[in-house]
Amino acid sequence: MSNRLQIFRERMAAFEGAANPQEAIESGYYVRAPGQLLAEKLSARVALRPASSHLLIGGIGSGKTTQLLMACENLKQIGDIYPIYIDVSLYTDISKIKSGVLTAIAGVELSKMIEDSDNESVKKLVEIIDKIAYGYSKKKDFSEKFTTNKKGIIPDKNNYHITRNLTEAVRNLAIYIADKHNKKIVLLFDGLDRLENAIAFSEIIASDAKAIKNSNIGLIIVGPLISLYLNNRASIENSLDYFYHQPCFDVENDPEAYKFFVQILKARSTDNFIEPSVMDAIVKFSGGILRDLINLTQSSIEEAYILGDDKVQNKHVQNAILAFGKAKILGISNQELEILQTIINKEKFIPRTEQDVKLLITRRIIEYEYPKQRYVVHPAIVPIIEGIYA
Repeated sequence: MSNRLQIFRERMAAFEGAANPQEAIESGYYVRAPGQLLAEKLSARVALRPASSHLLIGGIGSGKTTQLLMACENLKQIGDIYPIYIDVSLYTDISKIKSGVLTAIAGVELSKMIEDSDNESVKKLVEIIDKIAYGYSKKKDFSEKFTTNKKGIIPDKNNYHITRNLTEAVRNLAIYIADKHNKKIVLLFDGLDRLENAIAFSEIIASDAKAIKNSNIGLIIVGPLISLYLNNRASIENSLDYFYHQPCFDVENDPEAYKFFVQILKARSTDNFIEPSVMDAIVKFSGGILRDLINLTQSSIEEAYILGDDKVQNKHVQNAILAFGKAKILGISNQELEILQTIINKEKFIPRTEQDVKLLITRRIIEYEYPKQRYVVHPAIVPIIEGIYA
């Protein structure tokens, strides 16, 4: 293998957008964001109120998982708190999730803590949870959940819902574990930001969050961005103790956000592999979305390798931006295109319609909160739309 190929493979791996954020942290790629982090707020409030409930909302790729993992690490340092990070997608198909699934997952996670128990009452509780969670077929191999007959906790029956037997079993098991280990349990549910069904998410908050909270278990749930625009948003917020929104970083107006994004690129790259002017373009065209920053950089590295260059240059970034923008605008309707054009023309935008919300959720429209709330069209698709209306 040539030295050039090895270098490019290493850089491609460093900017793998689909990689587990935990691996990025362990690899030394973690860069602290400016200001007080959500991880700090979450862990501080849970430290004071271990049985409190929290909802973290934000778009996919905005850095929520990293903050959740950092909060989990912070909580591990507190002697009497036992935090458990849970990627819901490892247990079930997010698109099919229903009321009762999170409670079942909570029960399964608690069961792992007392696998060696000889207490008959505890064994009975685990058996109840097991049957409700998996059914009688014992489909428990989460690593192969997408194969034909090993699907984990998937509510494939219309009558799958939260039951009294399940909630009582989870509550009693939580009480037993808390007494035995003298630990306050906190569950951190990740992955529900991929849920597109607003009604399903609302039902989960109304049922599962309540059931878990009533079991005296601390709860942190990552939810979908669409929750910000639901008619019953107030009822969702009122069902939990705290509500947080992870916004995009305004790299255009906030110098600290811009510096943060540049530091991410430098942490994952070798000296001079990406030219400063190239970093500037990648940061600005990422729109302040962390995952877009990573994906655009990887695409630029790929372009440089294919064209036979040893460093990432502006021509590579421009090719990557064009391909990214075309993919992002694919499938957009004429009505949605007109909405984007009005924002580009600096006309006032207030998300009201279904199309408005869809454009926000898909990050074709980006919402910033610094220094005040504003909406912009994703910078990678602006040149394409301007070309259409030219």
